[in-house]
Amino acid sequence: MLYESQRFNTLLNQIATTLENHKDLDRLSGESFNIFRILKIQSNEVKMHSALIGDLLNVKGSHGQGKIFLDLFIQQCSNQKDHLDTSSCSIHVEHSMGSMNEDKTEGGRIDLLIRDRADKHIIIENKIYANDQENQLIRYYNKAKDVELFYLTLDGTLPHEKSCGQLEADKHFHCISYRHHIISWLENCRREVVTLPIIRETLSQYINLIKYLTNQTANQQMQKKITAIISDNLEASFTINGNLNATLDHLSEEFGNKVEAAFANTEFECTYDIDFHRNYSGIWLYRKDWKYVKIGFQFQSTNRDMVFGFTAHDDGTDNPVTIPKELKEELAKIGDGIKKDNAWWGYRQSLEQPYGDWTKYEAWEAIESGAMLDLIKDHVALLTQHVAEERLNEMMLGG
Repeated sequence: MLYESQRFNTLLNQIATTLENHKDLDRLSGESFNIFRILKIQSNEVKMHSALIGDLLNVKGSHGQGKIFLDLFIQQCSNQKDHLDTSSCSIHVEHSMGSMNEDKTEGGRIDLLIRDRADKHIIIENKIYANDQENQLIRYYNKAKDVELFYLTLDGTLPHEKSCGQLEADKHFHCISYRHHIISWLENCRREVVTLPIIRETLSQYINLIKYLTNQTANQQMQKKITAIISDNLEASFTINGNLNATLDHLSEEFGNKVEAAFANTEFECTYDIDFHRNYSGIWLYRKDWKYVKIGFQFQSTNRDMVFGFTAHDDGTDNPVTIPKELKEELAKIGDGIKKDNAWWGYRQSLEQPYGDWTKYEAWEAIESGAMLDLIKDHVALLTQHVAEERLNEMMLGG
């Protein structure tokens, strides 16, 4: 047992030393600087990923390279190499198909639509952290007779059955990933613009961002060293990897206890339900005199994409109580929150990165240091201040 413990310690120490050495190199080289992460748009599907990919695929895009990037994408991912007239293609981001019908088999928005003059279509459903919608891929597949449908996720996962129904992967649609397909495509694009520094470095920044989102190191030299260390300690590495989720479950339980303790002598009662095996778990803060809503910190998908704000009480049947329209309108005025109408949320806002993504070490570092708890307390204090105004406070109380 002592020998096994020593092996684990040796492995972890070797990797920790390698990480520290390369952190120093990153600081000297500026490798850790990433404009997309600084602007906190790294997980925004529409404004960040679809917009940037859409411009790169656009033959009339601001990059000025014509159809080069689109041709490389077709070569990387598509079966339309000899059939699509890329010189005539138009690209549409967030393309509207009209209002959805009752059974949700028609209508909605397509993330990325590519169409040539012969009306051949390529549709890309772009998923960073968002959940699948009912009949979503079915709607897109039925968009046109001649369509090639891609389901793009960070790791190439299959869609939920509620989205694809009887459609079959590799027959009716193709799963592609940021981890493999998009990074490979971007690296090929970068080779084509090696003499154009602005485009080249923007592509480098985007590649590094995707590696961050998919838990890959952007530093190839460090990756080789860590790969070599793990290869020499394969059994210990499997053992550590197999226990990581259980460790994070334990640490999240400890953190929940700390949040409860922090609000023990306040006007709030606190409960937590952090479960990395399902969506919509989180931390909840109740004030007994608030009739309709409570303060919530909730993961939108497993352990990432956390939002916070005022969310409805459960009516006892796993459905939200109805928040009065007037109260919901007032809560929506609080700040620059997420504007999509939602029966559960009167007001919600994405938690600052890296705090909202618990797949990243930075979030756990903030938990360990106390910065995460401080952030939660700060947001609760600000939300409470917002409802202190007399009229809004009366509405919260049901008056």
